[in-house]
Amino acid sequence: MGRPRKGARLYLRAGRIDKRTGRALAAVYFIRDGDKNISTGCGPDRLEEAEVALAEYVTAKRAAARPKGRAQDPEEVLIDEVVALYALDKAPRAADPKAVAARLGAILDFWSGKTLGDIRRSSCQAYVAYRTNQPIKSFKDSTKARKVTEAGARRELEDLSAATSWWAAEHPLTRKPVFTYPEKAGESPRDSLSRTQVAALLLAARGWRRPAKRWVRTAASTRSNRAHLTRFVLLGVYSGSRPGVLPKLQWEPSDDSAWVDLDKGWIYRRGRLERDHPTKRRPVMRIPKRLLGHMRRWRRQDDALNLQRAKAGLAPITTVLHHGGRAIRGRIRKGYAGIVADAGLAAEITPHWHRHTAATWLMEDNVPLRRAAQYLGMTEKTLERVYGHHRPTHQSDVSRALGQGGRGR
Repeated sequence: MGRPRKGARLYLRAGRIDKRTGRALAAVYFIRDGDKNISTGCGPDRLEEAEVALAEYVTAKRAAARPKGRAQDPEEVLIDEVVALYALDKAPRAADPKAVAARLGAILDFWSGKTLGDIRRSSCQAYVAYRTNQPIKSFKDSTKARKVTEAGARRELEDLSAATSWWAAEHPLTRKPVFTYPEKAGESPRDSLSRTQVAALLLAARGWRRPAKRWVRTAASTRSNRAHLTRFVLLGVYSGSRPGVLPKLQWEPSDDSAWVDLDKGWIYRRGRLERDHPTKRRPVMRIPKRLLGHMRRWRRQDDALNLQRAKAGLAPITTVLHHGGRAIRGRIRKGYAGIVADAGLAAEITPHWHRHTAATWLMEDNVPLRRAAQYLGMTEKTLERVYGHHRPTHQSDVSRALGQGGRGR
């Protein structure tokens, strides 16, 4: 009696020399299914994409063999299939497709090979315990990386739940699995920066640091490496835009990216053909006068730089934020942590504090809720609930009534 046949799986084919052509072939992940070997086109550094390709393959294979016209028992449905369908149909249209893909990859690390019937309270709790013992993958040095939080694991379970619902809408289930989530943390303090702290961040971005009580100048190389951070801080604080939007900001009109119109004084937070998302709204915003002055100066600087680049045969700079003449890929984390440290501020400060700062300052200046919410791209309800206590008029009628000892009636 022969060995039981293994299911489709990934394996990494090592780099080698093609005997026929003599060319060097890079290492790549293949899907092995019996006698079949199918290349994913993904190298060793793209395991998450290879896992999604495997899930898509398994989904297509099982879909062809699935009986039609009856609801499925969750025990019959592989989570790999569910995630693959979601990754293929829904995830590319999310507000941040890369973030969704990363979370789906984390889900498959634990749930691959299991079925929807394996989802229960104990397995959800086991998943949270597993994830909170893992380092965050975005850190290059895993020894210094923070661990995944319960909130992060919860978000991944919510993605798996959404993927299950997406599957059930196409392939009905006899019952839907019940997910158990870790408790939500208490309301975030939504700390904001003071104007003094913003000034300190800008000084650090311009090449100063404060090891003790006085500021000292940093090396010229440090100043050059941080040139983009001055723009990043000013744009973040004055626009209140989400940090992920700013690195994509273009000087010219764009169909698929945020862009600037300095003549009209507007920032379009999404491309002309991009759809808005209900939970990640990106409305057009009028550029504040002080920020507009900075941006016009930056544009003149970039135009002059592009003249030099054209003489050298280099491609022009098209993004507002750039580093060494190149557009910034992904989020700005490491450089920002550096200026926070050099400014002598708390390490917990992140780029998202810029958005909290803009919302807080708008409330402190008593800007009408509707206009402030439109500017920030959030609902009036959220703005009032989270930042309303910063308004000078917050509960003023209550304070006045109690101050009169009830004599106002």
